[in-house]
Amino acid sequence: MKKTKTNWFAFILLVLGLLVILVPLYLTVTSSFKTTANITGDFFGLPNPFTTVNYERVFNDGLVVHFVNSTIISVVSILLITLVVPLAAYAVARNMRKHKSYRILYFLLIIGIFVPFQVVMLPITNLMSRFDLMNIPGLIILYLTFSVPQTLFLYTGYIQGSIPEELDEAAEIDGAGKIQTYFRVIFPILKPMHATTIILNALWIWNDFLLPLLILNRDKSSWTLPLFQYNYQGQYFLDFGPSFASYVIGIIAILIVYLRFQKNIIAGMTSGSVK
Repeated sequence: MKKTKTNWFAFILLVLGLLVILVPLYLTVTSSFKTTANITGDFFGLPNPFTTVNYERVFNDGLVVHFVNSTIISVVSILLITLVVPLAAYAVARNMRKHKSYRILYFLLIIGIFVPFQVVMLPITNLMSRFDLMNIPGLIILYLTFSVPQTLFLYTGYIQGSIPEELDEAAEIDGAGKIQTYFRVIFPILKPMHATTIILNALWIWNDFLLPLLILNRDKSSWTLPLFQYNYQGQYFLDFGPSFASYVIGIIAILIVYLRFQKNIIAGMTSGSVK
């Protein structure tokens, strides 16, 4: 029997990668249960004494309001992205080879992937201010807008590569129109791509700091969780425990979303659309 050689270089890189991820995670979780004196005195050690006062403090200081704001913004934005973008991608994927106008529209939309946010940051802020959209609805509109280039690119490629046009033709023979074909046949088959885009966009929207800072910073009651954490850390920069507690709460929320949808990517990829 042949012995397999261990690739020590790959193994060391893997261990280093795990340490880069796990050590900060360990420090964040343990520090959330420490007093400030314990954090500064023994940063790498276990909590001594173990305390939940940091969590009580951030909840009393209004974390729930900002957690709800982040949840509303993330959920509504993801729903709109999942409803609007794949519908546009379906139209583009089925027509871009036949009509030049669809190809031009597609490339104009995905070119946004290559435009740095800093280039459009000030014009977008001025535009939203002029339309009185420096609020949560305005932020949701921006998330939908900025998600289009990458999400449209992913959906279009998936539809072209994995969903044959014979499905459309079979649905048309059965008397289904374009809208019926999309919602009854195509949309369910897009489940793996839905899972992928939900995870990608949820991670971005939930953790995003810059857009909420530009759009919501005027009104404290509409702050998202990252914006609350930023201002809270600035207000209590010598009291680290509550800040770490707020980080743990944010990590747990997005981790639940990831664990819920990541299995659908693999399961969906292995299921065939045509039998």
